[in-house]
Order: sequence, then structure tokens, then C-alpha cells
Amino acid sequence: MGRCSVVTMGRLGVDHIAAVEGLQGPVSIDRRCADLPELIAVCRAGRADAALIIGDTDQLTATVLHELQGEGRNVVVISHIAQERGRLQRLGVRSFPDEVSASDLALALRGVQAAEDADPGSAGPTPGLSSGFPYAAAQVHHRREHPSPEQSSPEPFLPERPSPAARRDAMADGRNAAPAETAISAETPASAGAAAARETAEAAETTQARTAAESRITAESRSTAAAVAATGTVTTTETRAAVGLGDLHGAALASGSGSAGGITVVWGAPGSPGRSTVAVNLAAELALHGSSVLLLDADTVAASLVAQLGLMEETAGLARVCRAADLGRLDVAAMHAATTVVQIGGVRLDLLSGLPRSQRWPELRERSLTAVLELVRVHYEHVIIDVAAPVEEDEELSFDTAAPQRNAATLACLRLAERLLVVGAADPVNFPRLVKAVEALDPSLGGVPGVQPEVVINKVRSEVIGRSPRDQLSQTWLRIGPDAPIAAFLPWDPAGCDAALLTGQILAEAAPNSPLRRGIARLAGVDLPVRRRGLLRSGRR
Repeated sequence: MGRCSVVTMGRLGVDHIAAVEGLQGPVSIDRRCADLPELIAVCRAGRADAALIIGDTDQLTATVLHELQGEGRNVVVISHIAQERGRLQRLGVRSFPDEVSASDLALALRGVQAAEDADPGSAGPTPGLSSGFPYAAAQVHHRREHPSPEQSSPEPFLPERPSPAARRDAMADGRNAAPAETAISAETPASAGAAAARETAEAAETTQARTAAESRITAESRSTAAAVAATGTVTTTETRAAVGLGDLHGAALASGSGSAGGITVVWGAPGSPGRSTVAVNLAAELALHGSSVLLLDADTVAASLVAQLGLMEETAGLARVCRAADLGRLDVAAMHAATTVVQIGGVRLDLLSGLPRSQRWPELRERSLTAVLELVRVHYEHVIIDVAAPVEEDEELSFDTAAPQRNAATLACLRLAERLLVVGAADPVNFPRLVKAVEALDPSLGGVPGVQPEVVINKVRSEVIGRSPRDQLSQTWLRIGPDAPIAAFLPWDPAGCDAALLTGQILAEAAPNSPLRRGIARLAGVDLPVRRRGLLRSGRR
């Protein structure tokens, strides 16, 4: 029976320190800290086997708890607020009311599970962010297999990646389920209160904009249908585009094609090779195909998906759900409240918008973003993520291993990717960058086994490569490139891209017959129909 050194802070009505010391067991209180920064500093120095926090729990987020739990350290919290105990339980921390006995508290500090230590005033222990798995997503796996208390292990619960069928079932359950938790504790500190107020204002603006957009789209679709029914022809540019998209949507559904679901990360070399363009239109083609799709902007350097889709709001939806995950309040309701609905050709595309200012990159902590990705992969058939190019670690620059890293968001997405598209441009400057980026990918991931990257060479044109650009690029890749297959050659289509940017639309809306659009659709596993020449001529603007 080894000695357990404990550091503590705070106090409520009961003197738990004296009670534990009175047991004269292996648990010893070695230091009483004045505040949370001192407690973190002591834990960083490795001078404690466990940490006991009493009373003040407002500042305990997933990031703080992860730091306290480093090196296998046990963290135990005592709170007289049942809601806070439930929140901390969801973050994977043992929580007790003020009336807990000294013996149960001593067992918890040593990491021993007692049969009678369940708190009746809060939710039971659930897989939390300490294991990289959010409570809302864990509900799906608990329905499939939930071990008994006697079979439970103190090791963190690591979920398996759900199959597409399980993902669809979970998505249906999540849409029909009631919100797990929407209330916010009245004891929130000033900083959290300001964040909550900002989230409330953003949610109200998002709801108003969403309602107005849906009303406008519904009215336009009704007028389009009425015009077509009355005249049998398309009389305006807007209605002509709407009818064309509807035809393409029906043809895509009838074709029965489509790529496997899961998390698809669109990454690439520096130099604007077209990552965001590929991500937006890939998500759009999957949505037009009939899949439930979430487009996620995790670019911490230059987020651009809001502008590419022609949206006017800057709500930073991804930052909102990351804050909810960090506070242990991430659930399906919080995810949907932060999601912007974009209507494309009568189908729905969900968007978690990125950071409107790159200075806010510390809001996308790796641990919180991982929890968000574990949740959304269960509730959507396809999750398309646009990330920034840099993947190098920032620790050598900051000299602080606990400091947040700007590239942590990209690395977290790459580690959880089930499909990785590496985009590079076909020119003498960007092609060598693509080769070097793919070569440096494995060392940047720290040896974590990932998926095989699929290389997408964009902006292919003979003006900069010469005759037979595809053959030349393929031969050059076989000669100097790494062992990664070339998944697609996407043609250079400045006219289609300019039309899409000008109107704030996707290629399927602005340039439905674009060769670039057809190439991206093939990446999505969608075979677009080939229209007759007469129909193509009548549909031109």
C-alpha cells in the first residue's frame, strides 16, 4: 500500500482535510493551495499523486482538468451544486457532495472505485472528455454495449469508430432525442457569463437569419414550381438554375453512387492550392446526392467557407461548440444551435463556421475539437473538414508543453480522418510543395497510424505544364513523389470559380456544367448525368 500525496484547494462546510488526515491511512494532504493557478503549478511540478478541489469549480474546464490529470493523477471534486457535479462527471471527474464520507473520499483519491460512491444528485459516471469522447456521443455506444459496475474499469473508455449503418441509426436517434442539458449554472464566473451572453446573442442572430433564409428559399421554390406548372418553361435565371439543380439532384439519387461516409479532411500544401474550393463543392455534391452532410471550417489561419457560401454572418459556430465541449455542456442541442443551415438546390447542407479572425485560434483546443468531431461523426453520414496547411508542432517555439498550439486543430482533424484528400496545385512552384507536404505528413502526426492520403492535383492546365499535363504530372510523381496514389486531376476552371465567388454559390449552382465540378463530384463518388447539347444550350445564361 503506497503513499498517496494529495494537494488541495478550497473549503465548504465540512473540513474534509481534517477528516481524511484523521483516517491515518496512506492518503496524506501535503499542500493546501490558495487558488487554481497554484494547484496547477504544483501538479505540473509532479509533486502530487492526486488533486482535491473543494467548492470553487467554475474554472474547471476540460483543458484544465486534462492538465491536472497528467501523469495519471487522480482528480476529485467536492461541490454542493448538483448541476456542477453532473457537469464534472461528464468531463470524466469523480465528483461528490459535501456530505461525502472520509473513507469514500480517500478511496477516490487513490483511484479506487467504491460501490456506494455514486452521487444521487448528479448523472452517473460517463465517458467524458478525459477520454476524448463526449457524453452526447457516448449515449449511442452505451445503448449498444454498457458494462455493469462490477465489470467497469478505471481505464478510459475508447470508442470504436461506428459503421455507416450505426452512424445513420445514431443520427436518427439524435434528431428525435430531447436535449440532454440546456441550462447553465447560475454560479458561472464573469468570464463564462460573458461567453454565455455572446453565445446567446449569436444563437438569436443565427436563428433569425436561418428563419429568414428558409422562408425565402421556400417562397422561391413555390414560385418556381408555379411558374413551371403554368408555362412549362423556365422564364428567369434564378428559376432556371433551381430547376436544373433539382434535375441533377434527382439524377444523382437515381444513380445510387456515393462515397463511404465518415470524416473527410481536405488538407494540402501551402500556397492556396484550392483546399476550400474542393471542400465546399465536395460537401455540396454529397448533399445533392441525398446524404446528411456537415461542412466544418477548422482553418485557424484563414477561414473562408462563410464567404465562399455567400453568407453574411460571422458566428464562429465551431468555436461555440468547442467552448461547450470544454465546459462539459456539449450535446446534440448545442451542436444544432451552433450550426448554420445552407440550402443548396432544395437540399440541406449544415455548416459549422470557422473563426472570423485568426487571432481567436486558441479557442479551438485540440481536446475540445476532438470531442466535437467524435459527436458529429455519429450524427452525420459525411463530415467534410477544411483545415489549414501548417502541421508543425509549436512546442519548440513556446518552450511550454502545456501551451495551446495553433496547429493543434489541423493535427486533431488529421488524426481522426477516415479519408484524407491532399490538394496541391499543378505548377512548378506548388507541385514541389505538395511532394514535401505529403512526405512530412507522417512525422507531423507523431507516428499515429492514419489513413492513406489521396493526392488531388488541382488547377491542371497545359499553359504552365506543357503538352499532356496529366501524363507529365503522373510521371513526375512516380519519379520523385512519395508512396501515395493520385486520386484525381482537377482541371483549371477560372471562369466557373469566378462565377461561384461572384454570386456566393457553389459550382453546381453557378457553373453546373463546369469540368471542375464534374471532377469534384467524381471524388464524392457521384456520376453526374451528361446532358444533351440542346438542353445545355437552352440552360445558358
